[in-house]
Amino acid sequence: MTTSENSSVLDPLLYPWDPPEASGVMDGDGFLPLELAAGLDQALAEADAAPLGSRSLVVSIGSNSSADVMRRKFANYHRPVSNVLPLVRGQLHNIAVGHSAHVSRAGYIAAAPYPLMGECTPVWVSWLDERQLMALDETEPNYRRIQLDGGACPLAVGHGEPAEDFSLFTSRWGVLSDGDGGKLPFLDQPALFALLAGIAAGDSVEDGESVFDGPPEQVIEQLGLPSVQAWAKDWFSVAGLATPVHFDGFCAE
Repeated sequence: MTTSENSSVLDPLLYPWDPPEASGVMDGDGFLPLELAAGLDQALAEADAAPLGSRSLVVSIGSNSSADVMRRKFANYHRPVSNVLPLVRGQLHNIAVGHSAHVSRAGYIAAAPYPLMGECTPVWVSWLDERQLMALDETEPNYRRIQLDGGACPLAVGHGEPAEDFSLFTSRWGVLSDGDGGKLPFLDQPALFALLAGIAAGDSVEDGESVFDGPPEQVIEQLGLPSVQAWAKDWFSVAGLATPVHFDGFCAE
């Protein structure tokens, strides 16, 4: 997802930035790997944080898997937010990940999930307390958070039993496709820019080619301009590259 508040700190070309090296608990500026803790509940108790049972399980797609990103999101909320957050590896079934059909305020094109039967996607999952969840929701104006059914979309979490239900952020603008019905895979930003430049050139869309064709540093600089962001979102739609995503009747509760 997006994280505009740390655009001045994290290089947008490196989106989605690095997740933890192992499952564990974020605690302030540190991160305690799970194998060094007796368990999530004990780690939370020792940090004087809300217990696991009172937290909301959220599948982290894109930059929300990065502890650095989550720290900055919490720090920018208008009320104090705990920096204690479990982040654990998982496997999510029947969901794939591509790119949202919009450009973030920092200039990168963020990740977005979509239903795909038979797909198994490595993910990170987090358990957020009430205020952490409010802070996270506030940073995602281009997404909506939906509840998914663990029966239809099984989520295997590294520390225990499969989750019965959980939430996931899905793009309000759909996901990027190749214009012929095929959804674009999740790529690093330079590779995505090159792919979009090729699609623009193939369709003879001069504006699209001029924006995405060039050194990645130049592309990201252009995409950081609000006027170009607005143009790109419109172009994705007009060029048939924005594919709506519907979870209703699939995994959504």
